[in-house]
Amino acid sequence: MNIDPSEFAFDFDGVVADTFRLFVHLAKSLYNYDINYDDITDYEFMNVINMEKQHAWDIIDIITHETPDIDLRPNKGAVDVLTRMVGHGPLLCVTARPIKEPIELWFEKYLPHIEPPCLKVEATGVNTGKLEVLKRSGIRFFVDDRLDTCQLLEEAGITPIVYSQPWNRKPHPYQVVNDWEELSLLMDWDKKSPQAVPCAGTKA
Repeated sequence: MNIDPSEFAFDFDGVVADTFRLFVHLAKSLYNYDINYDDITDYEFMNVINMEKQHAWDIIDIITHETPDIDLRPNKGAVDVLTRMVGHGPLLCVTARPIKEPIELWFEKYLPHIEPPCLKVEATGVNTGKLEVLKRSGIRFFVDDRLDTCQLLEEAGITPIVYSQPWNRKPHPYQVVNDWEELSLLMDWDKKSPQAVPCAGTKA
């Protein structure tokens, strides 16, 4: 797989950011739940963990609205690879979250050298809404952690890449990566498409 970095976009939670490990941590610190991360074997996590729904929604609300202020860490290699990708064009992050502003502030925190014009965050509110954004943006490759979304994209002609998580380890036909360093090996860093314009808006 030789991905042109300018034709690539990515999800946020579980892909760029280690969101669900933070969820497990907050469940313990706020409500004293002992959740084994590897036991979250379903994207609809309430199907597989024993937890009060209201507690879960309270934690999700914290993560959604306080993204830059809590200890939400980047996944391995994300900062380095995204920084390299800017040399091939603006970055596009497409999330099913309902609001994008906390994610934009998170990127300012962890990738402060990348100017806002070089990063676009699209919040669709639902996973199925990602397809329209990707097609409109001319994206050919997308990395996500939700298998249902990957199937939807493949059927529309967009190549999905699965970011490995406990909830997506069922049998499937898609390319899998375990971290951003592995993802970078799939990219053709020497490839320059005619439409690609390096994003020069990076801070010194």
